[in-house]
Amino acid sequence: MQNKERGDSLFMEGSAIIEFWKGQLLELQTPEGVMYKTQIIQLANNRLYIQKPVNRMNRYLSFTGSMSVTIFFHSEERVLYSFDTEISLQLNQLSFPVPPASRIKKAQRRRFFRVPVEVELNLNLKPAGQPNEDEFIKVTTKDISGGGLSFLCSFEVESEKLVAGVMHLETNNSQNTIEFHGKIVNCAVLPDNNYKISLEFVQMKESIRSDIIKYCLFKQVEARNKLKNYSL
Repeated sequence: MQNKERGDSLFMEGSAIIEFWKGQLLELQTPEGVMYKTQIIQLANNRLYIQKPVNRMNRYLSFTGSMSVTIFFHSEERVLYSFDTEISLQLNQLSFPVPPASRIKKAQRRRFFRVPVEVELNLNLKPAGQPNEDEFIKVTTKDISGGGLSFLCSFEVESEKLVAGVMHLETNNSQNTIEFHGKIVNCAVLPDNNYKISLEFVQMKESIRSDIIKYCLFKQVEARNKLKNYSL
């Protein structure tokens, strides 16, 4: 059964409500298994319009006509779902049809969504060849997920470099200090000659990863509620 409220698409799956909304984060998997992140920007005419998907190497999805993909998303209850669909170009915008409830399934594997959020981050770069010396920098994250994060930096950091860091994640009900180790997986130069650097967490306890995921889901729901309140 399909209902609509304030432009959102609602579905009933047993006793669960599955909902799509403007600004919702999605992950898209191509037939080759490459993952891209995107975001819903509009719901119209029973279709979901999305931003141009980008992968972790900051490369945009390129295709002509249409493409079969798998979409992953979190519900407001923090359950991960997926469905198969076909994205196409309509009205100069990528979109896919709103899926029927029968095609939406609970995902069998874990996905880590990168949520755009700015958090102060203290990093120890530990210069190569000088293991006893520390090199601390203070940066601000661009996005965070249960699998890693990205940040801007004024200088290049080589890929595969191991780093350590500390960040403070605050919600309405909690404040967690997260200490982590990470590996640089990408360093992309930007037009202003700064660098966007992506790292993935390594050797992380699942209890700590769970705290990060809860924070990311909190920020996603918070952003959604702000959009709803703004539209009232």
